[in-house]
Amino acid sequence: MDDDAQTQPEPVQLPVAPASVRDAAVIELTRVNEYVQTRSAAGWTTPSAVPDWTVGDVVTHLNLAIAVYSRLVGIVLAGQGSGGVWRAMGKISERLAPVAMPAFNKINSAIPRVIDRALSPEVIRAQFSTSSRNLREQLSRVGPQDYTRSVYYAGGPWPLSFFLSAVVDELAIHGWDMVSPTDPQARLSLEARQVIPHFFWSGTPFLLHLPKDTAGTVQIAVSDPPTYLWWQIENGKATPQVGQAEKAGAICTGDAGALALVLAGRIKAEDALRTTALQVDGDETLARAFLSSWRIT
Repeated sequence: MDDDAQTQPEPVQLPVAPASVRDAAVIELTRVNEYVQTRSAAGWTTPSAVPDWTVGDVVTHLNLAIAVYSRLVGIVLAGQGSGGVWRAMGKISERLAPVAMPAFNKINSAIPRVIDRALSPEVIRAQFSTSSRNLREQLSRVGPQDYTRSVYYAGGPWPLSFFLSAVVDELAIHGWDMVSPTDPQARLSLEARQVIPHFFWSGTPFLLHLPKDTAGTVQIAVSDPPTYLWWQIENGKATPQVGQAEKAGAICTGDAGALALVLAGRIKAEDALRTTALQVDGDETLARAFLSSWRIT
């Protein structure tokens, strides 16, 4: 073993059973595919909750994302996610992400609209069915020995279970994006609510972008399902912890689904607090900064 391998940190494991994450990904994949296959041509052009995206644009985006995740799972199962090339790519992505991501996000936002307008709904639906089947087949191959396999990304090792939780987040949130404009009662599934808060928790190092002067302890204690997570924040840097903090400056309570939608940027923190979907006991300024500072890049 070389010196570089000896000094690499262990990947942070999600504080939730890995098999349940894989199962949630399969459930969300099935749920979204059923929705996509039953949309009419008129429904395809319905506005989604994503600004400037129709339902068809969201489907096209998911089709591209599912193909990427399917490829990633296959690479990890083949034992290739932690080799020298992936380590080098992980270091490069850590250095370039702050500069490159704004431009990448603009490109990523434009591509689905271009494809959706170039191809018919029937063609995109067929592609989505194929992509979903391929990812489902890859997920069926994932066993207990695979969840902790590492992929190097953003400067460090991340377990396969983290990327499976990202699949759940991608499918569940975009599923909500498609349904919610026409169904005000749309809600994330129990399986998604069990996983998504832990996805953000484990991705804290590159998903949470707090103002530099932020400091304090934030406790999350939500229900349905019960979830207890907390963060110690110093100089804008947050250390995630599991359970209940001995003393928290801000305690956020409420519904796990509302929390997930706030962290994903679908509901504004101030709206969630105003409607009491989430409540804060203690330092509300700290809580608002925390809830509003998550970014998927």
